[in-house]
Amino acid sequence: MKVISHADLHVLWVKGLRNGAFRKLSTLKKGLFSAALAYTKLRKTIINSKLIVLIEDVAAFIKNSIREKIIKCGLKRATRIVENPKITNSIPVVRQWVNCDSYIFWLGTAILEKNSWIRIK
Repeated sequence: MKVISHADLHVLWVKGLRNGAFRKLSTLKKGLFSAALAYTKLRKTIINSKLIVLIEDVAAFIKNSIREKIIKCGLKRATRIVENPKITNSIPVVRQWVNCDSYIFWLGTAILEKNSWIRIK
């Protein structure tokens, strides 16, 4: 049984305000989140499964920052690079690069900027 506490919602609230995701929410979702935050302040937890699903949808939107998008794109590109035998055979150092977080981040930013210098088909 899943439970959402006030502390969990408060952490999401602060993160949403800091990364600007809370401003992008619709009025209905903002109201839902604010009401849930106020309710948990009084009752400490939410146990209704339907309400938890709705709040988790809002939480997923708040947690989805630009950094996470960059890393997700970088990981997709890194797996495609490693799976390509032409690249891994000609440049064996690529396997070490793929294990580096900063390289994954760089790949993700290159993809999002559309300035990727590695073309994989």
